Amino acid sequence: MSKLEEEFHCLMQRVLAGSEEAAQELFDNYAHILLDAIRRRLSSRMRSKFDSQDFAQDVWASFFAASPDKRVFASPHALVAFLTHLAQNKVIDAVRQRGQAQKSDVDREQSIDSQRFDQEQLVADQATASQLLMNEEEWGEFHRRLREHPPVYRRVFNLLRAGKTQLEIAEKLGVTPRTVRRIMWRLARETIS
Repeated sequence: MSKLEEEFHCLMQRVLAGSEEAAQELFDNYAHILLDAIRRRLSSRMRSKFDSQDFAQDVWASFFAASPDKRVFASPHALVAFLTHLAQNKVIDAVRQRGQAQKSDVDREQSIDSQRFDQEQLVADQATASQLLMNEEEWGEFHRRLREHPPVYRRVFNLLRAGKTQLEIAEKLGVTPRTVRRIMWRLARETIS
């Protein structure tokens, strides 16, 4: 065993025995390595959103809160690998949680009717489901095929034919606009095929 490894084992025994001085020495010896690992894991865009020191403190808190049997390492390299892996997991979790929070942030949603969008660019290349299904020539045949489906399908398309929007239909029938769109697309596919 090298002198470095002997010193490491002695330090770790003192840490496991509860010595605050040994814990401080361990922190002093490995804090910069941990911070480097955290900063490597954070992209430059994410560094402005998260503080590397917060992750480091979280890693050290987890390390010292763990049971002594989980803090036994054969070498300094094993300790560094453990701290680095723990730091990477904490960074990944924080980034993932932030992404989930942003996805569900209602304040980020904007109406497509807002001035921010050029409505000419929002026009689809192909006909919408309602345009496909409302063609006068096909309406008779389609109306006969509608009888094979649940009553809600018929009500959706009768309201659509009356000029109601998807949102108005959803409110009137007590379903979500997504359900209305799903019904429209399902029947549109049948009409096309």
